Amino acid sequence: MAIINECYRELKLDNGLSVALQETPTQTVSGRLRVWHGALNEREGEEGIAHFLEHTLLMGGSEKHTPEEADEIRGRFGSFNAYTSRDRTFFPVDMLAEDILLFLQYISDAVFNPRFDLRRVEEERQRVLRETADNKSKPSFKDNLSIGEAIFGKGSPYIYQILGKEAIVKNASVDNLTAFHQRGYSPNNADLVLVGALPKNIEDLVRESFGQFKRGKGKKFEFPRNPEIKGSTVLHTQAPEFHNHDNPSESSAQLTLALYGPTLTDEDFFATDMLVDILGGDANSRLFKSVSQRRGLAYGIGAQYEKDDNKGLIYIGGSIPSKKADESLDAIFEEMAKLRTDLVLQDVLERLKRGTRYHLAKTFETNAGHISAIDLRRDKGITPDYVLKQMGRVTPENVREAAIKYLSQDRNGNYVLLLRDPLKKE
Repeated sequence: MAIINECYRELKLDNGLSVALQETPTQTVSGRLRVWHGALNEREGEEGIAHFLEHTLLMGGSEKHTPEEADEIRGRFGSFNAYTSRDRTFFPVDMLAEDILLFLQYISDAVFNPRFDLRRVEEERQRVLRETADNKSKPSFKDNLSIGEAIFGKGSPYIYQILGKEAIVKNASVDNLTAFHQRGYSPNNADLVLVGALPKNIEDLVRESFGQFKRGKGKKFEFPRNPEIKGSTVLHTQAPEFHNHDNPSESSAQLTLALYGPTLTDEDFFATDMLVDILGGDANSRLFKSVSQRRGLAYGIGAQYEKDDNKGLIYIGGSIPSKKADESLDAIFEEMAKLRTDLVLQDVLERLKRGTRYHLAKTFETNAGHISAIDLRRDKGITPDYVLKQMGRVTPENVREAAIKYLSQDRNGNYVLLLRDPLKKE
């Protein structure tokens, strides 16, 4: 496929920093520094420190730059941000090619040699507490915790709360932030990707900016395989925020149905990926045509497939009439049952394969898309050619086999259902 170009080169510094570089015919550069130190690296009594630290690194300056100077530097980039996940922290950037040296000098010092300016630490403490409060104020917060526990089990790393505990963030000191930083923020526990109009001496610039930092003891968190879902669990909760005050009988309920699926490395991954698209991927899907168009039980309904971090889950979700919740569920299970018995048409698979080619082509039209493809290859060993080859091998029989294995044909199957219902009585 000529439109796919994943020619990048790799570099490893003496201190362990892993680097991927790719030139593209653009005037800009996209990049990201990723440190494999996130919320799951917190110890007891540190819940929320990873996220607080990320805020502080982003806004607090470095040993070379005051917070005010750091503000000026970040303002020169097209976009610059940071975010914390359960097992890593990201620092993504988009910029003019002329600013790449400034970025390298700034990000290396800010991340590996932070200033911890006391005024900025206090400012970010308040912002983190406000962000946590905003999140916990959402009506769905408690229900989302409940469905996560039902799917993964209590204490699972998949449901660890990144925002942590307010009391810990409120009382955290610079010493606490420093201790967490020193445990995992080191070049050998990080990687850098740069794509775009790179200068010819880019390798020298990377070495000059990052080479002086020492190795550390941090390491990646390895996710366990998510457990299979056994039996059916139904969580029927009140959701007064969905109440239709003008016409209460027409109030909508929010449905989320979770099913176990294969992960990226499983043999039937590609067949399942296509199965999920056929079931609920777009306006041509079974759920949209049946539940939404023909029966009028939902305006929008679909299916998604989560397969990152050694996890495989199929989610079906949408808004349905509260008073017709049972009818809507029956319609969803009916479509899953059909996929377990009937072969899909070859034309349907060809349409999906064409869609895959389109999305791959679209990915390689942007520098950020190249970074995503580089990450997938380096993290999982999956290349565009491999994706196209495996998708091309999927047959209608493969899709039916995946449906039999992972989809439930009725309410006696293996799934977790959350129904957030404004008309549910206490």
